[in-house]
Amino acid sequence: MNHFSTFDLPPAFKVDATQLASRYRDLQAAVHPDRFVNATDAEKRVAMERAVEVNEAFTTLKDPVRRAMHLLELVNIDGMDEKNTAMPFDFLAEQIEWREALADAKLKEDEERLEEMSGELTGMLGSLGHTFAAAYIGEHFAVATTLARKMRFVQKLIEESESALAHLAQ
Repeated sequence: MNHFSTFDLPPAFKVDATQLASRYRDLQAAVHPDRFVNATDAEKRVAMERAVEVNEAFTTLKDPVRRAMHLLELVNIDGMDEKNTAMPFDFLAEQIEWREALADAKLKEDEERLEEMSGELTGMLGSLGHTFAAAYIGEHFAVATTLARKMRFVQKLIEESESALAHLAQ
């Protein structure tokens, strides 16, 4: 299934978030199960399936990593293929450093460092996304796949740093 077609968008990494949200609201209003209270069971089932499809498409397209993986799927590439686990050594070494720094900041409950790390990682994710978009457009799919996988690693680090910040805020 092409989630971009659900929203009448061209398949591209760069997505206008405002336009996506607006189309999501319009589609949800059109297929929301409450509109089909008096419909037949078959019509209710179709409406529910369409609502699930719209939700799944929106969730995928609003997230840069999921969007990148979906773009790869559209050209028949499994970005998370378990047989293709190779990553550049320098990137893996960098990930170990980030994980150690994150663990240290969490242990010390260093809110300032956690916020700094979250910002740095968010910038890194944006840079990787920009490079992914160029590789994808240029049909350099092996490079795009590696970049999407890197994005996934970085996104997990962002989630961990934000979770640690939320824990400190309690």
